Amino acid sequence: MTWGIEVDSAPIIANLEAEAAVLGACLMENSLVDALSAIVEAGDFFAAAHGRIWSAILIEQAKGRAFTSVSLKPYLDGDEGLKELGGWGYIARLTANIHGLLAPRELAQQVRDLADRRRMHSALSEVMAALPDSNRPLVEIAADADAAIATRASEGFDEADAETAMIAALNALDRGIEGVECRTIPAVDELCGPLEPKSLTIVAGRPGMGKTAFSSSYALGAARSGHGVLFVSLEMSRDQLAHRMLADVAFDDADNRVPYSAIQKRNLSRWQRETVNAVAKYIAGLPLHIVDAAAMTVGRLDALVRSHKRKMAARGQKLELVIVDYLQLLHPTSRKASAYEAISEVSRMLKQIAKAHDVAVMALAQLSRSVEQRPDKRPMLSDLRDSGQIEQDADAVLFLYREEYYVMQAEPRDDPDKHDDWQARMDRCRGIIDFILPKRRNGSAGAAQGRFYGVYQAVRS
Repeated sequence: MTWGIEVDSAPIIANLEAEAAVLGACLMENSLVDALSAIVEAGDFFAAAHGRIWSAILIEQAKGRAFTSVSLKPYLDGDEGLKELGGWGYIARLTANIHGLLAPRELAQQVRDLADRRRMHSALSEVMAALPDSNRPLVEIAADADAAIATRASEGFDEADAETAMIAALNALDRGIEGVECRTIPAVDELCGPLEPKSLTIVAGRPGMGKTAFSSSYALGAARSGHGVLFVSLEMSRDQLAHRMLADVAFDDADNRVPYSAIQKRNLSRWQRETVNAVAKYIAGLPLHIVDAAAMTVGRLDALVRSHKRKMAARGQKLELVIVDYLQLLHPTSRKASAYEAISEVSRMLKQIAKAHDVAVMALAQLSRSVEQRPDKRPMLSDLRDSGQIEQDADAVLFLYREEYYVMQAEPRDDPDKHDDWQARMDRCRGIIDFILPKRRNGSAGAAQGRFYGVYQAVRS
């Protein structure tokens, strides 16, 4: 039976009988604890005494000892909450309740679900209370609301015995490698391999390295290959991104290329406008969705991915890739004491979003200015170490580096001799973009080169 219990005049949902049945089942059949402890925690029990009984059970289990209601007595002597329930006679009655043995997992799941509902109710109540406070920025209240409605990141464990795991592994070999490929940037496909479901790839670099152009080209290539793509732009407006994509796709027709600047400045000739119209019609038919958000928490992103996955499925499409531009503009669902902690939560949640929704996530990341202080400005993994736990959470880290950007800034204007050397360096690195892969969890590190066509905002191999 589920009761609506009044606590401080707020209705709280709880099922004390389900809690008692879970405890009774474990007292009668100790072997259930391993499975149920993966579902429910002490804090999930509404009755505080139930939570303390569960904690005592876990302690005994960890010591490898069989336990009964009698062996738990030292942990609960003098427990006032237990006295209110009926003392040791109550624990004895728990072992007489056979309902928990009939459906232990289902009851434990209900206990956990009701606990999550109570937490959500409490958090939303705080949000409602904060709304009249004009001193609280609305964006902060919205972030608290996102955190309140976020479900637990983990839905338990995916367990299998050795035989089941090996059968699944062999079946996977017959299916080949699943994942997203771009195909318009073959060098990256070869370097990184397919972006597999549940994976998090970080694409990082300093400003000017072509991160947005790269991600746009990758998104278009993936969508053109039939992969469903959700592009979440936190820095650039939807129109700006769409205009870049028009120039990018038009680039592939050498006879009808349209510079991005002509689109940006609305300075199109008649034939250029015709080309852009045709390209726009082509892109409109791709399984590609663009979200332009000025501010977003990872909680809202989680809900957004869930919503778009459902919408695409209704259209016969499958969401396989989520691109976020860029990571540092995402907010954690709860306030953090430092930027390091905030970025750590964001990167951790991005990985959890990938796992929860069975998609590949590609998140762009801005590297710190410390890169600029070195003579060799090629990025290294150590450049991520001041940016939360990104390196640890990512399945792959891909750095973008354009030597041309730095050489161009160092042009000597008053020394003809040095200018000749500078010009030779420019000629060597013009249009080259380096793909540096220092980390790949399911493969080897490496490097490759591609071409950056800045005039058309296109990256190719």
